[in-house]
Amino acid sequence: MESSRQFRVLNQTLSMHTVLRDRFARRALFVELLLLACSVVFCASAFASDQVLTLLSRSPENVRYLLRAFSVLTFMLSVLSLKVDWRGKAASHREASEKMSRAITVFRKHRGEDQTWAPECSQELDATYWEAMRNSVAIPERLFVKLKARHLRKVELSKMLDLNPGCPVVVLQARLFWSSLKRALGRNL
Repeated sequence: MESSRQFRVLNQTLSMHTVLRDRFARRALFVELLLLACSVVFCASAFASDQVLTLLSRSPENVRYLLRAFSVLTFMLSVLSLKVDWRGKAASHREASEKMSRAITVFRKHRGEDQTWAPECSQELDATYWEAMRNSVAIPERLFVKLKARHLRKVELSKMLDLNPGCPVVVLQARLFWSSLKRALGRNL
C-alpha cells in the first residue's frame, strides 16, 4: 500500500518538476534573447551617424536620449536576471526530474503484473523514494495546489485519450472540465 502511494507521489512530483523546469527555462531564454537583441541594437546605434538617427526621429539627440534610457533599463534587467536566476532554477528542477525518473524506473522494475509491489521489495523501494525526495529542490508551496491540479488533469486526460484516440484533445479537455465542474458543484449543493 505504501509503495503504491510513493509511486503516485513520485509521478506527481515528476510532473511538477518538469513544469517548473520548462517554465524557468523559457523565462531564462526569453530574458537572454531580449538582452542579446538589446545589446546588438545598442552596439549598432553607438556607431550610427546623425543622419541615420534622423530616420528614427527629427532630432538625433532625442534618439540618443531614448537609447541611453533603454540601455539603463537593459542593465537593470540583466541585474534582475542574475538575481532571480531562472537558468539555475531550471537546472535544479531538471536535476529533480531526473532523480524522480530514476526512482520511477526502479518502482516500475519491481511492479508485478497485478500492478502491486512484493513485500520483499518494500525496503529498497522506500530507500529509493526517500533518496529522490530528500535530495531534490522543493516545490514552492504557493504553486503546489495548481501544479497538483495540472498533474491530475493530465492523468485523467491521458486516460480519456486512451479510450478515445481519434477525438481532438481540446474536446476531451472541455469534457473533462465540464464533468469535473458538475461533480464539484453537485457535491456542494
